[in-house]
Amino acid sequence: MRIVEYLKKRKQKKLEKRQRQSKTIRILKTIAGTLLYLLLIAVLVWGTPKALSRWLKTDYPMAAITSGSMWPELKKGDLIFIEGVDPKTVKLGDIIVYLNEKNAFTIHRVIKLGKEELTTKGDANNVPDKPIKYEDIVGRLYKIGNWNARIPKLGFLSTTFSKYVNPQN
Repeated sequence: MRIVEYLKKRKQKKLEKRQRQSKTIRILKTIAGTLLYLLLIAVLVWGTPKALSRWLKTDYPMAAITSGSMWPELKKGDLIFIEGVDPKTVKLGDIIVYLNEKNAFTIHRVIKLGKEELTTKGDANNVPDKPIKYEDIVGRLYKIGNWNARIPKLGFLSTTFSKYVNPQN
């Protein structure tokens, strides 16, 4: 009888030890999986803009549309992709991104080209913008065929996030 009891206790202890180990392993797997997921997110958040910068040949590969001035072509909340461009190759009708006097991006269509300056206008605006110098151009809206490279509504995420990163804006 003592041997049977001893064997039962021994079996019970082994079972408890295995359960403790499996719980520890599950916890470690969960922690490792969470860390791997966070690493993947960090690589995507940091790496995607870096890769796009190289591919689109600009320091500013993406921008969020924050107003309705380019409606219906671009809508508020769109995330657009910007390609680097030689300012002298800009044509009438191109949608360009330039640095305005407030040191912020303006995304409007080119309506007039001059020797030293060009004029833009938002599609939904009644009046053109003040003329800008060619060197203020940051880039041009990237197109895939005739399609504007944009992701609807994703710009809202960018503008919301930037309010918390840059609270003075």
